[in-house]
Formats: sequence, structure tokens, C-alpha cells
Amino acid sequence: MKRCAILTLSVLAIGPASAEPVELAVFRDLLRPPPTLQLTYGDAPSQGIDVFLPDGSGPHPVAVLIHGGCWSVATAGREQMRHLGPDLTRRGVAVWSIGYRRANENGGGYPGTYQDVGAALDRLAEEAGAHHLDLSRVVFVGHSAGGHLALWAASRGSLPAASPLRAITRLVPRAVISLGGVGDLATFARFVPVLCGPGIVERLAPADKLSEVSPAALPPAGVPIFLVSGVLDRLTPPWVAYDYARALRGRSGRAPQLINVPDAGHFDLVTPPAPAWQEVRRLIEASLGLK
Repeated sequence: MKRCAILTLSVLAIGPASAEPVELAVFRDLLRPPPTLQLTYGDAPSQGIDVFLPDGSGPHPVAVLIHGGCWSVATAGREQMRHLGPDLTRRGVAVWSIGYRRANENGGGYPGTYQDVGAALDRLAEEAGAHHLDLSRVVFVGHSAGGHLALWAASRGSLPAASPLRAITRLVPRAVISLGGVGDLATFARFVPVLCGPGIVERLAPADKLSEVSPAALPPAGVPIFLVSGVLDRLTPPWVAYDYARALRGRSGRAPQLINVPDAGHFDLVTPPAPAWQEVRRLIEASLGLK
């Protein structure tokens, strides 16, 4: 029997308000240490994985990080998430931070961008033993455009057999955490040219392929989904998460949990020591069974 998904809203109490949300310039200037190792799964420089490993013999729980940046080569790739590696490994969490060809990159868009994300996740399944990673404790965490890809990746096993994006799912996350991400491309598409530039959405989500690439058009992943939004986010405001959750209403499975973080902007969600990131980190740890 199908049960109606009930929209759940949580407002996190994170203590005193910060003076101002973290701005892009501050986020860009964060110190980004090199990863423990880097792996490649293709010939393009963006087809790589940054791996941060905790001390100890493991097996380690894993946070799969998927970077944002408007699906565009105009922004940094997986390097922009490197500052989160040490913050998580200090708490015993391994980081598998994936790069992918962006929409306006040679070979990117549909289907390349999505195939890259799938290939990077498949590589995790292959390499887990060598790096003492616990595949029973994995969480997908995507920021901004990466939130869209994290939500998509969790549902890719439900794609039609004829789709070039269909693959046997080798990895089931314990949860998906979308940080200022886009779950409903149909409703957000009109904003992409303004935010990201012309041609991005057409290459990323051709009109006749929208049902394969918009998470809102796919069956729910069957795992807990958390949609975290900064109340002061000017790029992907909380209504973007609401659109995705509304699209899933009435379907079977778990309802996504909407989490609005007061006094936080787009980049607070991925900027230590911002209070918003501290709450995101606690959510990652709880999803992995660490707290």
C-alpha cells in the first residue's frame, strides 16, 4: 500500500546569529589541503577523485562529496571541497570527493556528466577493500549543483533499461544530504541561464531527457533524504528544496526532510567553522551511525 509522503520541516537552532552569511570571496579563499591520494577514472582532468583517509585501520565510514559550481567549468571542480576533507577525517570519516565533466566541458552534459558521477561511485565500490572503507556506511553529500547530482545518483538504478544512464546499483547510501541543491530541474531550469550562463541547462537536461536527469521525475531513492537550505541563500533559496519535496508528495517511500538553517547563506553550508556546517557535519555523523 502506498502511503502519502508527509512533508517534514525542521528549523535548526544553531545558537547566536552570525553577522553576515559567508560570501563567495571568503569561500574561495579557504585553505584547501591536498588529499591523501587522488584517483582517476577517465582521461579528462575533471574525471578524478580526491580521497581523504582517517588515521587507523578502519573500516572507515565514507562521505561521498559532490561539488557544485553551476555545472560549469567557469568554477573550480572537486578542489573546492578539499577544505572539508580534514574536518571529516578528524572525526573518523573517510572522504570520497568526486569530480565530473561539467555541462559546458568537452564530453560533459547529457549523458557524460551523469555517467561520470556513476563511474566515480562505481570506483568507490571497487576500491573499498584497498582503502579499508565500509560500504555499509556511506552517505552522499552534494552542494548546490552537486546536490542535484547526489539526489540523481541515489535514484539512477530506477532509470529505464534503454537509458544510457542506467546502471546496476553497486552502492546504496544510508542517506542523501543535499546542501542548497536542486532536485526539480523542470521548475529551476528558467533560473539556470541567469545564475550559470547560457547553454548550461540545454546541455545538462535536454527537454526530451528531463525524465532521466531530474531527481523529481525519478522514483524516490528509498533512503533518508535531507534537503538543507540556508534561509538567507540568494542562489538556491529554501523554496528550491520545497519544489522537490512537493514533487514527491503522494509517492510511496520516505518523505524528504526539509531543514532550514537560520542566518545561513549558500556557502555557510560548506564552510567550517560556520555554525551551519557544524550542523551539517552532525547530520553526516548521525547518518553514518557515529552519534
